[in-house]
Amino acid sequence: MKRQFRFNKRSIDALPPCPADARSKEIEYADTDVGGLRLQVNRIGRKSFLFRYQIAGRKRAMKVGGYPETTIEEARNKAIEWKAMIAKGLDPQEARDESKKTGMTYQTFFDDYLWPHILSTKRSHRSDASRYRGHILPVLADKELSKITTLELQRFHNENKTKVAVATSNRIFELVRHSLVLAERWSLIPPGSNPAKDIKLWRENNRRERYLSREELVRFMKSLEAERSRSAADLFRFLLATAARREEAAKLQWNHLSLERQQWHLPVGKSGKGRVIILNEMAMEILNNRPRLPDNPYVFHGTRPGQSIGNPTRAWRRVLTRAHIDWKSLRIHDLRHTHAAYLTEVANLPEIAGILGHLSISSAQRYSHLNDDRLRLCSGHVSDLMRSAASGG
Repeated sequence: MKRQFRFNKRSIDALPPCPADARSKEIEYADTDVGGLRLQVNRIGRKSFLFRYQIAGRKRAMKVGGYPETTIEEARNKAIEWKAMIAKGLDPQEARDESKKTGMTYQTFFDDYLWPHILSTKRSHRSDASRYRGHILPVLADKELSKITTLELQRFHNENKTKVAVATSNRIFELVRHSLVLAERWSLIPPGSNPAKDIKLWRENNRRERYLSREELVRFMKSLEAERSRSAADLFRFLLATAARREEAAKLQWNHLSLERQQWHLPVGKSGKGRVIILNEMAMEILNNRPRLPDNPYVFHGTRPGQSIGNPTRAWRRVLTRAHIDWKSLRIHDLRHTHAAYLTEVANLPEIAGILGHLSISSAQRYSHLNDDRLRLCSGHVSDLMRSAASGG
């Protein structure tokens, strides 16, 4: 085996223990993707990640974590964080040691360790930032990381339940719990000391069944015609026509489309994987009527040059108000639910899974072979309903 290769699970799992007659107790391998990241294998086959670096003329090394409890991606991200510190003239080992000596606060942990990790690994970092700054940091910022107690966290969790929805309270606490899992993994708190691990989440009963009725659909389509923001109106039509998620459609670029094949090649979806969305006649009509602006790659462009459409919530409320639909009862995401509800009239579960890209359905991955024409035909049913509604039902 080469001593330098691109780390991947298959190759690492296949690495043999360090030979008993070797001069060293560990054999070391280097990752070709991230400089300085190493993997050591000892004589009993135990594997662990190590980060080697040089600062101020000194060669240093830091343990990243054992494998497989520390994933390859986590090890790479940590090495990248430390390389960024080195580029600023900071020694990551000294910074970590100093934090331990001085009793690191949760705020320091968040600023120096947690937030850089979130930025480099999570697509949902904006929602995380809102929850941290709005709910978590006001309570935990000044707490010493290693002295946060289970009782404190249980009280925090209890109080949140009285302030926000149960589901929101759970999402907030999941962030706290995961942050402390990372603190333990990075040796910032003692092993086995996570005070959040035994606190249970609240039971959620917030399943939504809301979608546009046929009568509401007629009023909705007519209200879209009167909407002054054409980008927002077209975005809403497109969401209903394709069952795409709001952020997916808002960031749609012209080069993601294959209009001659009536396909939208979504680079990265909610699952973190790309997929192909089939475009029905209504979706194609919307796209063909959208203006292409110079120096703006987005289909649904915003008011700022080169930018996509921003938050369309105000336009959404205007549309629903004109349509005499309670805007508190219907979310933009419910357009996706509406599309799915109408699909049940003509499509079976595998076809619905193929159109929605629902990997959360246990067997949905089996349906990727479905014929595009059949999926387009099923999705065309929603297109026909929208066209009929737009013409008055």
